[in-house]
Amino acid sequence: MKIGKMKSALLRTLAVLIVVGMDIVLSGNAVFATLPPACISPEVALMMETEDVEVWGKKALSKGDSIVMTAMQYLGARYRRGSMGPTVFDCSGFTSFVFKKENINILRTSYSQFTQGMKVEDVCELKKGDLVFFGSPKNPRRVGHVGIVTDVDPANKVFKFVHACRRGVIVDESTSTYYRGRYLGARRIIEDKL
Repeated sequence: MKIGKMKSALLRTLAVLIVVGMDIVLSGNAVFATLPPACISPEVALMMETEDVEVWGKKALSKGDSIVMTAMQYLGARYRRGSMGPTVFDCSGFTSFVFKKENINILRTSYSQFTQGMKVEDVCELKKGDLVFFGSPKNPRRVGHVGIVTDVDPANKVFKFVHACRRGVIVDESTSTYYRGRYLGARRIIEDKL
């Protein structure tokens, strides 16, 4: 095997590790064109430009996957109540900012977002990109917090979500002590047609 081919194979393998929580986007010599540039390392971008790589435009991400990928670009952003980005967010400011980046307008507050879209009846029916809502610490029965579903384990009825909280934009699990007893429900704003 030539050094160039070995380097290409290694870069393709490393590129798979770049996209956290997503399906494999590189397979053999195929690179799916829908992968956002922010998720491609400079080395992989160079390989895509210089190597004989077939680009498939037919493999499209679901809208939910696209929303999650957009949201994950803001991991580590700071929190401030009333902020709507692009570098500082509160919870509903973050969700409305991410959805707007995906050309979907949603209302500004978590309480009002809880009235939008379609109700998701059970945790096992959640999909990536759904909004999940939690009660506030003072009143666990009133919507006070919102996040975006990033991953679902339907068999165990648990999920992960990205959200803006006092620790900044992070990913949490529905099983965490802080959120487990405060979960109020979910809404599906988008309906994938794939």
